[in-house]
Formats: sequence, C-alpha cells, structure tokens
Amino acid sequence: MDKGYTIPVSFVLPKAYFIGHTTLNISQLTAYLHDTEQNSFANDIAEALNGGADPGEILCSFYAKMCYASLTTNKNKNISKTRSIKDNIEAILNSGHGSVIEHCQLNFIVTNCSRVFTHELVRHRIGTAFSQTSGRYVRNDKLNVVIDPILEPAYDLVEECRDYLEKWYKKLEERLGVNDIKDFDKKKKLTSAMRRMLPNGQANEIGVSLNLRALRHTIEMRTGRHAEWEIRYVFNQIYKIVKDKYKLMFFDAQEELIDGLLEIRFKNKKV
Repeated sequence: MDKGYTIPVSFVLPKAYFIGHTTLNISQLTAYLHDTEQNSFANDIAEALNGGADPGEILCSFYAKMCYASLTTNKNKNISKTRSIKDNIEAILNSGHGSVIEHCQLNFIVTNCSRVFTHELVRHRIGTAFSQTSGRYVRNDKLNVVIDPILEPAYDLVEECRDYLEKWYKKLEERLGVNDIKDFDKKKKLTSAMRRMLPNGQANEIGVSLNLRALRHTIEMRTGRHAEWEIRYVFNQIYKIVKDKYKLMFFDAQEELIDGLLEIRFKNKKV
C-alpha cells in the first residue's frame, strides 16, 4: 500500500447507542408497599438511589425479595432482618439466581454495522429482541462497508471491490428500471433480488434489546479474545456504556486488554 493512501470515506465503523431501559414506576410501587404494609422498603429504595443504584437494579432486587417475602421483616416469620438492595444484588449474582435480573430490559441501536455482525448477534436468542434494516425495502445510492482493521494493508484493494459493486448495482438498477417503477410490491421484489449480490460487509442498522442476564452473558461471550473483531468492537462500546450505570450488576467484572479491546470475564459464572 502506498504511504499516501487514505482510508476511503465509504469505510465505516459501528457505533452503539443506549436508547431505552426498564425503570421504576415509583407511585405504583409505593402504592403496593402501602397496601401490603411494607412501607419500610421505601427507605431501602431511597438508600439505594442515593448510593448510585439504577432503578432497573432496584426493580430486580424487588422481585428477588418478593420471592422470599423479604422486602420487610413482617411478612416472613423465618427472617429477623433484611439485606440492603446493594447486598441483595450481590447475593443474587453470587448465588446464581439469575432469573430475577431478567426483569430489567436494556435497549440499544447499533448503526453502521455489517451483516457479518448482525448474523452473529441474532444467534443470541434467550432474553433478546432484534429489529434490523430490511434489505427487501431499503435501497441506497451509496454502498458503505464495515472493514476489519486487519485488512489495512489492502484497503486499496477492498475499496476497488466496493467501488465496483456500487457501480454495478447502479447499472443493475438502470437495466431493470427500478427507479421508474410505481408498483411498490414489484419494486420491493426487485430490491430483494438485487441485494443477493451485495457484500456481507454492507453497513446497516440493528435495534437490540437484552435483559441484564442476557447482557452479562453476551458481553462475556462477545468481548472474548476469540470473538470476531466487529462484535468485540460493538460490545466493548456497550460494556463501557452500561458498566457505570449498572454498577451493582457488573461489580464482578474483570477487564483485560487484548489486541486493543477489552475482554470481560465475570467472577460469578452461574449468572
């Protein structure tokens, strides 16, 4: 590669955005605590919030404590004291009681990601939901691609191939007259057929929702040193977004820098 060669603007990198999450409806939770004579748990909620706990973490602790009637000491004759929400979350993770942390859902969108990435991502089925750019409906003038940095010595050859495919696609559109077709159903069918020649590296978007249990598992699997580069790159971003927001849920995370990206391992392997 010539020293003066620059990265083409058509090469893009994926970026993750944290756009939604499960939280508490304080008024309804307070009403429940009042009606069931467990008002003192409201003090635990306030203490946890002041300590930096996220409402989603408090929700998971609530469900765990509800299972054992341990929100307060007046509903279960087997107990004489209760854990704080922080201690409760740590006990959940230490014991592997992972089902209760499925109650909190986190919502992300990943833009400029390839179909190599999305095909790997959607293999995670439990506790997840996906919504992806439709290749049947969507056509673009520009073919952007996500390129693994390991190909840097041959970026010029990759760009040559990308440029050829973009120009070829436009010729195919012209030959088929897609832009002049008014029947949307026929246009959709042609778009679907034409995409078969586009590369797996084509940039698109995917929305993904994971509960906290699924997220812990996916972060550990997909930041691993043997995972594919792009999925490591994305889940490094996601981990950095959530680790400080959900400090209780990620208190046992162990970080190691491998090939420029973090590899995350959790001490509590059961969850």
